[in-house]
Amino acid sequence: MRGRRLATGPEHAAALQTAAEPAAELAVVGPAVAGPAVVNAARIWRIWGVDFDARIVVTVTACMLVLLGTYQNNFGEPEYGHFVYEALIPLAVILFVWHESPGRYGMILGDWRLGLPVAIGGIAIMSVVVWYLGHLPEYRVYYSVLSGQRPAWRIVVDAGVDMFAWEFFFRGWLQGALGRKYGTDAIWLQMIPFALMHVWKPELEVLSTIAGGVFFGILSWRTRSFLWGWLLHWFMVAWILLVAGSYI
Repeated sequence: MRGRRLATGPEHAAALQTAAEPAAELAVVGPAVAGPAVVNAARIWRIWGVDFDARIVVTVTACMLVLLGTYQNNFGEPEYGHFVYEALIPLAVILFVWHESPGRYGMILGDWRLGLPVAIGGIAIMSVVVWYLGHLPEYRVYYSVLSGQRPAWRIVVDAGVDMFAWEFFFRGWLQGALGRKYGTDAIWLQMIPFALMHVWKPELEVLSTIAGGVFFGILSWRTRSFLWGWLLHWFMVAWILLVAGSYI
């Protein structure tokens, strides 16, 4: 058999670079809101002799500051305070600190052929589930207080604003930033603070946030958009407020 000559020196380096280009492209253009790690090396911050990925430091620190600030120092109506903290602050980080497009973090329609039917099917299923839950005593007590004296249309609008910020924060910004380093494991990582932000709600709802957080995370990852999860989550919150508050 005739042997195949191996490329060496500059020829070998060029061949390796050519072979690596498709893989590098796939690493950037993944099927997720924030796909696998980007090709460029991460910026490193050294703190007290320990190296950290700067993007992860900013993301996690900002996440905790936003969540703690949001639920300790609401100003005005809570839904709009949440919008400032959970939507506008992360958006400012994306635009003015990272100099990136919000579309990279799910603020696009994405794969609507998958997202739309999932949202519609989820609304159909959850309309029945939430109707049942909304008549349980613990849900009535909790959500009737949140409904207050607002008219029904205000409840629907306010819930939409609140859940837009909520889904962008967890499934757009947080999952997107973590996903660039950890890939699909970011779905499970974003679920942790998401679930913890429900600890004062009825027990059944608190437990359901583990599966719910993962479901919304996968939906966002698959469609490259948090908007379809937002539509479903918006319906669920508005519906429970209306049912438990005896509007319907």
